[in-house]
Amino acid sequence: MVESGATDPRPTPERILDAALAAFADRGVEATSLDSLAAEIGIRKQTILYWFPSKEQLLLGVVDHAVAQLGARLSEAAVAAGPVLADRVVAVVGVTFRLGRTHPQLLAVVREVIRVGPPASTHLATAVEPLVATATAALGPQLDPDQVRRVLLAAGAHVVGLATEAEVRADLGMAADLAWLRARRRALIDALVADLG
Repeated sequence: MVESGATDPRPTPERILDAALAAFADRGVEATSLDSLAAEIGIRKQTILYWFPSKEQLLLGVVDHAVAQLGARLSEAAVAAGPVLADRVVAVVGVTFRLGRTHPQLLAVVREVIRVGPPASTHLATAVEPLVATATAALGPQLDPDQVRRVLLAAGAHVVGLATEAEVRADLGMAADLAWLRARRRALIDALVADLG
């Protein structure tokens, strides 16, 4: 039997991870069944379980997948910005805010993983460490690595919080307009430059 998802040229694990990321971000982990996920992808539940032996393993795979996507985009932005610290901070914050608009599921799944708690949240913390280490090295050897780590993790939490705030505002009929977003972005950049400077 050929599964209907077989026409998608991407590897099956990638299709599963992308669909699970979107479903977990949209509906939450508990509300997403493997049966419904399989139906959305056009494969059998057994195919998901072949690649990810349990829902928990699938969630951990989604964490790794999301962190890899975030890391690639943030690293590209930092490198393209050049050697000046303030320019790199502006570039990384800018790409993070754009990701919140163009790929909201990446930030939403981080929030969902934190809400679900261990072992997924512990796995997220471990998966983020290489990203933080790379960012620390990219910002320059003259900075205290422990301070940079604290600042970067706080900034990440702040961005996830802003995404939540924007959703709450929208639910209350107070759209997070461009002026609101620019003010939050500017405040974050100023705080990061001050904390790292």
